Amino acid sequence: MTTAAISETAVPEAAVAAGAVSAVPGSLVRAGDSATAFGRYPQYRDGMRWLEQFITQPHPDLGRQGAVCPRLAPALRADAVWLVAIAVPHFTRGNAVEAGRLLMRVFEDLATGPHRAITALLGFFPGLPAEQAAEFIDDGHRLLRAEFAEQGLMLGEFHASSTVGGVHNRAFPVMRCPTPMFAVRVMTPHDLLFADQPDTPPAGQVAFLRAYQRHVGSRLSPASRNELRARLVRAGQALHSGDSL
Repeated sequence: MTTAAISETAVPEAAVAAGAVSAVPGSLVRAGDSATAFGRYPQYRDGMRWLEQFITQPHPDLGRQGAVCPRLAPALRADAVWLVAIAVPHFTRGNAVEAGRLLMRVFEDLATGPHRAITALLGFFPGLPAEQAAEFIDDGHRLLRAEFAEQGLMLGEFHASSTVGGVHNRAFPVMRCPTPMFAVRVMTPHDLLFADQPDTPPAGQVAFLRAYQRHVGSRLSPASRNELRARLVRAGQALHSGDSL
């Protein structure tokens, strides 16, 4: 799928009615141009305000120095952040998975140049009822996390009632966003921090760590490689212990 196709091809009404998940035609914009789409997609305004006022800023509850996400400000300066609206006819678990897979394909089409390593794609869901947002986003992320990691990608899950805590302060809801969305980016060495999420079962941890090792292991320092091996051993032990119960 090309960006031109996303921008210019109409979404067939019959396909949407039959359950197709589609990128809304004309909705793909760079963050720097997103104000032109605020009237059509108020979610973009909410998302950009959240990036500017929260994600790219320090926070006293974060548990470390620096911005909540240190990668976003450089990506915004390089004009490497994109926004797209996803049409979802029914907000089911299956359609959450399809939406994530669609975003993966769009991301791969976009992130082909020298800024691939910092490119980010934010996928918004116009029409997603607030009472369904948490289940739709969290279930989709849970089912897709390993699939994205296999491709060397990270999928972020954001919504207004998220309880996902930060790595350095689990009580700080770092993924809480006023508008529900998925975010896609390339996996980096820094992502070893996210291997041991509290709700990830041992099998998921092993899968993530092995994918991480394949995609970024060669870029790690000797100390980080040792830490990765230790985490793989612990996750493998936890997995086999569970299998024996």
